[in-house]
Amino acid sequence: METSSNYNLPVDADRWQGRAFVVGVAALVLCALIAFFSGTLTHSPEASVAGGEAAAHGSNGFLAQFFRSYLVGFMFVTGIAVGSLAILMLQHLSGGAWGLVIRRILEASTRTIPLLFIMFIPVALGIHSLYEWSHADVVRADPILQHKSPYLNIPFFLVRAGFYFAAWFALAYFLNKWSLEQDHTGDPRVSRRLQNVSAPGLLLFGLTVSFAAIDWGMSLEPHWFSTIYGLLVMA
Repeated sequence: METSSNYNLPVDADRWQGRAFVVGVAALVLCALIAFFSGTLTHSPEASVAGGEAAAHGSNGFLAQFFRSYLVGFMFVTGIAVGSLAILMLQHLSGGAWGLVIRRILEASTRTIPLLFIMFIPVALGIHSLYEWSHADVVRADPILQHKSPYLNIPFFLVRAGFYFAAWFALAYFLNKWSLEQDHTGDPRVSRRLQNVSAPGLLLFGLTVSFAAIDWGMSLEPHWFSTIYGLLVMA
């Protein structure tokens, strides 16, 4: 019996893909409108108190809440893609047959990393609404923040974020590329190549995710720290 190596998606897949795209664009436009109009709203004293330090330094309380909510959603969807990358590398490293069924799903998830980089832009734009350490006057008046300022400063924060995404994208790119090559050629050397990149890739994953969690999550409260925070986020 002849079998085809090509798999065609069901006809309904294109329709659902189009619907998902429309919903995503509509949600993105809605987020942009909320962010824009939040900056023009007059908030009550109670909202100012809820806004914390961000409100005290000129950031509208509603706008600050928008960026905080966006950050939670951003970290959630980033965790899906980056977590899929980790499981994919674990499967290549262990060589277990258990991962063959979900490999394509994991690979598809990792290919969203460039999109997540674009989704990071609102976080970068909202630094002053999100992070107390981004205000120079606050840092000057706080010895703890002064001590942390070589690490917690805007330029270094953005450089680190760029490095995280570059590392994740590089791993995802080669894992997807070589997996496709393996399907076409069946060359066992490709499997060895996937294993060789997955071993250091998992170490790089652990470091980048830990530091990203510290940067994006833990530094929201710069006076608080935890040596296990990065591991908790990975788990």
